[in-house]
Amino acid sequence: MKFSRLLIILVVVFLLILTGIIFTATKYINEKYVIDEILYYLANGVEGTSEGLLGYWIGENILTFIIVMLAILLPIAIPMSKTYKIPLRRKKLQFTLFPKTNKFRLGYSLFIFMISIVLGFFLLGIDQYMKRTFENSTFIEEHYVDGREISIQFPEKKRNLILIYLESMENALIDKDFGGGWNYTVIPELERLARDNVNFSNTNQIGGAYPISNTVWTVAAIVASTSGLPLKIPIERNSYTSSENFLGGAYTLGDILKKEGYKLKLMVGSDAQFGGRKNYFTNHGEYEIFDYYTAIEEGKMTEEDKVWWGFDDTNLFTWAKDELIELASGEQPFQMTLLTVNTHFPDGWLEENAEQKYETQYENVYAHSSKQVDEFVQWLKQQDFYENTTVVLIGDHLSMQDPAYYEGKLDPDYNRTMYNAFINTAVTPTKTNYRTFTSLDLYPTILASIGVKIEGERLGLGTNLFSNKRTLIEEYGLDYVDLELSKNSHFYNEVILNEDYFDLIKQAK
Repeated sequence: MKFSRLLIILVVVFLLILTGIIFTATKYINEKYVIDEILYYLANGVEGTSEGLLGYWIGENILTFIIVMLAILLPIAIPMSKTYKIPLRRKKLQFTLFPKTNKFRLGYSLFIFMISIVLGFFLLGIDQYMKRTFENSTFIEEHYVDGREISIQFPEKKRNLILIYLESMENALIDKDFGGGWNYTVIPELERLARDNVNFSNTNQIGGAYPISNTVWTVAAIVASTSGLPLKIPIERNSYTSSENFLGGAYTLGDILKKEGYKLKLMVGSDAQFGGRKNYFTNHGEYEIFDYYTAIEEGKMTEEDKVWWGFDDTNLFTWAKDELIELASGEQPFQMTLLTVNTHFPDGWLEENAEQKYETQYENVYAHSSKQVDEFVQWLKQQDFYENTTVVLIGDHLSMQDPAYYEGKLDPDYNRTMYNAFINTAVTPTKTNYRTFTSLDLYPTILASIGVKIEGERLGLGTNLFSNKRTLIEEYGLDYVDLELSKNSHFYNEVILNEDYFDLIKQAK
């Protein structure tokens, strides 16, 4: 076999395999993700993610890949070559369908590869993403409220704040009779906490925040709920995790509490550096960080004890109790932020002592998480510092579990929202039901829950839900605001990202 023929065959094989991967990945991503989200994770790499996640993705797509490969190989893999003759007046037109030549195979593979690129471009919404990226919107600039420029007044006796982000906790897993989407309640303790305390809802039952552009993954949700801003990062942002100026122009919950003399702490069961979380909390409030590596350094666990992402939620809550007792022994008011992890997709992490009353692991993980959170809240209520402490429970984003998991369990018309419960608040809300809001509105709402008075009732792009002031999406509509936040913003790039934006642009080039 001549070298040129071998080279053509190798190129054909390479192009067809690449085509199969593109078709398969396009189908999968189109069903389960939005392009902004997938670009974020690709740019930030897989550091800090579950070791089984890549295997899960491969397992989910291997059958589809095989089917796609068989389909695109058919024209050149089986003897379909046939010559047709069409008689004309003076001569016959002769052509061969699927000629078995290397030139045909090369041309075919190039053609099918280009088809996959074009389909992927439009099915993934890359065209719309590029339009949003280059089309400037002034929405953020026109509506952003900088906390440094308004009056933010704390009560004379400052309250402690415990903020708990519940991984992928949404209201869908609550019984339909109480505002959920299930035929039964998977998370009865969290349901009770929402009913018995302050729950801001989009309905007249238990409800919560709608997802909106650039806030739908963990670090983005944290940014949104503590700064009132979406996380709009250039595509080439894999080095953003190394920047100490994470959103250098933003004025956040941590900045405000630090200024007011609070002792601040963050506890996560994984690597806090993942997604830039460590830099965000360090740059905005100088939080003391406790993560997977801290637990090893302090001798609470060894590397051999690692489970899934780091350490499980049982250890998170157990060690958080020790940290809270220490914080409460000081003279400063304190704010502790916790982030659970067991309920992360795929299928969650089921601890050994968890009850298995449901058919699916994911439901059992959620059920156990509900019990863990409730046990922790009940423990807090028994502590001396609780009287002057507000506890806020927030679902960071909707679950990213395979949509097939919800088939037959969840009404397709049900509006999925993130969970929230405000416990032992300093104020009473004007209205809790039929509020249309997003995680952006939680920023001023969290501050208001500890008795802080905010001039104009707005911070960032968020509105204090304890007040009767309308949120931005109540004023303009969810679709409109979502579209505007997805567009490029010169103000966000130059003022919020600050010097980081220009550094990232240089790196991108």
